[in-house]
Amino acid sequence: MRNRLILLTGFALCMTFLFCMTEANAKDEAQPLPQQAIDSILDLESDDFQTRQQATQKLPEYGEQVIDPLLKVTEGDSLEAAVRAILVIEQIYIQGKEKSVGRAEDALEKLANAKNPSVAIRAEEVIDRHADIREKRAVREITKMGGKVTFWTAEDIAKTPGASSREPGQVRYIVLGKNWTGNENERGLRFIKRIRDLTTLYMIKGHPIPDLAMDDLMKALPATRFQTRESDAMLGISSQAGGIENGGCLVGDVSEGLAAAKAGIQSGDLIVKFGENQVNNFESLVDLIGKKEAGDKVEVLLIRNGKPKAVNVTLSSWLDK
Repeated sequence: MRNRLILLTGFALCMTFLFCMTEANAKDEAQPLPQQAIDSILDLESDDFQTRQQATQKLPEYGEQVIDPLLKVTEGDSLEAAVRAILVIEQIYIQGKEKSVGRAEDALEKLANAKNPSVAIRAEEVIDRHADIREKRAVREITKMGGKVTFWTAEDIAKTPGASSREPGQVRYIVLGKNWTGNENERGLRFIKRIRDLTTLYMIKGHPIPDLAMDDLMKALPATRFQTRESDAMLGISSQAGGIENGGCLVGDVSEGLAAAKAGIQSGDLIVKFGENQVNNFESLVDLIGKKEAGDKVEVLLIRNGKPKAVNVTLSSWLDK
């Protein structure tokens, strides 16, 4: 059994060495795996408990360079060695270092699909234990790829019907537009799938996501609302039910800092005209906004306390940071 582990580990170490040498030639940064790390990997299957324990505690110090050899260890005959290898990868993941957290997360996802069910279950447990780390990293990656992420605030929760189960800091919605770069190998969509309890995903016209990938994303996020917008223009309101027998859109929440709030539109106002067009309901208002561009100026006619009032609005952008 130990011989098998040595063979597997040896192969992985050779591959790691070759990879490191290639990287060293290109960047002159990477280093071969230290002998102490190699010894610690082999010690994961030592006959002595203390030796196994010390190896498990020592290996996280080496970071990403031991991940590939540890993956090979999980393919061996020893379940204990495999479990210890997973524990080491978990510790590397928890450390959160920029160069290693992504590789550790990828390794755990790979192990969650391992043929050995015992390995797969333990990897899934690690992923579940650190869902917060996983989501925070997903938010960072989505932002890097051009997505806009907005979070729930305590004020949003207090004034939004049905939002009492939300917590400040949770992702409220994500906006993807023409600047989205996360389509390569659908890598970016994988990060979106990691957002728990995502309320809404807004798709702005010009986004580059193929229909097939979009269908897959919808299946992965069945509780998420998918909203399409024909332009990046936005008013910055939600609607509330009631009071629209004669047409119009009854304003609900008014988002701070956006077009409606800047123009003085208030919750409870009834918007009846947008430019020269009648507003029949919230959906018709959304359609009219979609025919404009961010930065366009529009006169909005509303009813407040039974009296008509005209306000000039400069439309905001869904894609502004």
